[in-house]
Amino acid sequence: MGSTDMQNEDNSGELILSLPHKTQRFIHLYMTGQYSLSKLAQLLEVHPNTLHNWLRRRDVQEVIQEMQKSTHDMVSTQLKALTVQAINRLAELTNSPIDGVALQAVKDILDRAGHKQKTEIKVDKTVTTVEEKMQKLINNTLDEEEIIEDGQYEMVEEAEEDNDQEDD
Repeated sequence: MGSTDMQNEDNSGELILSLPHKTQRFIHLYMTGQYSLSKLAQLLEVHPNTLHNWLRRRDVQEVIQEMQKSTHDMVSTQLKALTVQAINRLAELTNSPIDGVALQAVKDILDRAGHKQKTEIKVDKTVTTVEEKMQKLINNTLDEEEIIEDGQYEMVEEAEEDNDQEDD
């Protein structure tokens, strides 16, 4: 940790120690992210409005911000250390005797270096307007030759009338 990290940690430590015990406990529990405000109020035996008031206080906000910054700095430092290990491990995998493992390692390296293979999907879709659909319906209507003439229709009708008379 750098000297500024130590100063921030000391500063947040001094700030939190200047707060009442219940407020300190609240901040620690709040920072875990495991509890809702109503559950915290229940655990600390205070009214939920008290917690809302604490969160509005400048000194509590400063402590929370300092703790968040400190946590972020620690995680960032650890991730940087792990990055070196990950790169070394990936380099080892490129020399793997198993071709599939080596190939995947090389692909991962190339992807991260900005040489990712482009994937294109072509979609061929025809858009038809309502007017075009209506014109198609009109064009697909029956031709004049297929229309039943009046005389043929009357014969069918007469046949139905004959059946009606037979039923009576």
